Amino acid sequence: MAIPAGSSGRVYKTKLIRFRGSDRRIVLQEFDGPCSLVAILNQLLLRGKLDLDPKKDVFSQEELLSLLEQRLNDLIRDITNGTAGYNPNRLQNIWDAKKKLPSVATGIDVNIKFSSIEGFEFTPELEIFDALAIPLYHGCTVDPKDRNITKVIGSKKYNELLSESVGMTTQKIKEFMEASLTTYGRSRLRNDIKDGELCVLFHDRHFSTMFKYKGEVYLLASLEAFQDEPGYWKELGKVKEGDMYVSRNFEEHKMGYHGSTNSAAPAGSDTNSDYQLAISLQQQEYEQPQPQRNNVQQQSIGASRLNSGPQFR
Repeated sequence: MAIPAGSSGRVYKTKLIRFRGSDRRIVLQEFDGPCSLVAILNQLLLRGKLDLDPKKDVFSQEELLSLLEQRLNDLIRDITNGTAGYNPNRLQNIWDAKKKLPSVATGIDVNIKFSSIEGFEFTPELEIFDALAIPLYHGCTVDPKDRNITKVIGSKKYNELLSESVGMTTQKIKEFMEASLTTYGRSRLRNDIKDGELCVLFHDRHFSTMFKYKGEVYLLASLEAFQDEPGYWKELGKVKEGDMYVSRNFEEHKMGYHGSTNSAAPAGSDTNSDYQLAISLQQQEYEQPQPQRNNVQQQSIGASRLNSGPQFR
């Protein structure tokens, strides 16, 4: 494995996968790597909007940020010369996104709105998704039929509700606050996203590349521990013993976890315990949330040094 010359920061391994009939190389995330950078890159790589040097399998963080900057420069050029139609507002948005580009490698603040899977409070950092035409969703939405919760939440955003939650005594409200994926939210993701759409999901303080295929939504398995596994995607909200993933043709593949049929660590991983930790964390991330789930995960993250993504602002 060749380390990029002159790199002073983090480096990223890559993996070749088959997607929509083409070979695509995706970027892999370390335990403590920036999930927003990886999710954005992989969405663009799978769409064919970015290409990695085929002669290399490891890239520095500087190289990857440079790729994103070049993509923004190309968009600016296309608007300026009229190829994409002149739109001064979009042009300004892209220029603004360029200024905030380094934030995708350090963490993006997010404040969600509970009324819609597309509900996010605007921040300059989130403008990067819009500038790169990357749909961004979350699954923590409230069912309008649940009058008890909707009455309390109203139009409040996460931060507003969080500041009031100390005084709340209703267990149902507390459970909702701790959920990053509600049953209603998952149904909206499955129903509202177009089939074949590549996007990014903000889920459990983590950004993941997401794809909808034949009515189901799948998250890209992009942790380094999965480098030599043929399982590429995990269906959102469904985790079984043995941890079922799907391969290039969306056929089930059992990853190594808790004595499954492929329990040995994959070639190239440091230790079997590291591999099982990655699977365990991936399981926690994709599981249907339960009461106190977020608190438990934060404790696990602290113990394993995993930074699964930015905290709610």
